[in-house]
Amino acid sequence: MLLRSLFLLATLSPLAAFASELADGGSCRNGAFPSQQQGFALAKVIGTPRLYLLGDMDGCPAKGEPACRQRSYVVNGDTVVTGRDLGRYRCAFFSNKEGGSAGWVDRSKLQPLPVAVPTLQDWTGNWKDGDNGLKIRVQDGQLHVEGDAYWPSANPSPEVRPYGPNMGQVEARAAPHGTDVESVEDTCRMRAHLLGEVLIVADNSECGGMNVRFNGVYRHAGTR
Repeated sequence: MLLRSLFLLATLSPLAAFASELADGGSCRNGAFPSQQQGFALAKVIGTPRLYLLGDMDGCPAKGEPACRQRSYVVNGDTVVTGRDLGRYRCAFFSNKEGGSAGWVDRSKLQPLPVAVPTLQDWTGNWKDGDNGLKIRVQDGQLHVEGDAYWPSANPSPEVRPYGPNMGQVEARAAPHGTDVESVEDTCRMRAHLLGEVLIVADNSECGGMNVRFNGVYRHAGTR
């Protein structure tokens, strides 16, 4: 009986570890998406009229639907930015003009989309994520990056921020490597990953005033 119990324990422990990872290691949320995810790619939603983005707290996404449903959802044919996998789920971000929403989704409902290696010209233009903006131009075979970021917004109400927003700026040159580029100005370090019309940006928290981050999923908003 003792040997049988030990065998069952050894058999079940990997499953228990997996369940623990699913419940405790499932960070997938809006603000942290660029810095805490990896393996960025594009995918199309398939085979479902409505795919809810599942939360990452209180045992989610392991609890599944409907317990983990957030209000945000995507529909058949929508394109999402994807990050890492966790069991049967994949972290997904749906970008829109208001910013976007992140959450775990059933990865069987996602069809990977091909992404070409960008040319220098593909990087150029104005990119926006809410009030934050980046302007990218080509100069001497490199990318010239200029940007402004704000917290809590570019124009907070006097009741919220009577002295105006905290601000951050960056101006740097760098050569991209495939779909990635890293820009450095003094202590500010910022990396960007280009996927078609979407630019995923994360910084090292040293690019501006308190709470100011360039982190975000930026959409192309101007001429190239």
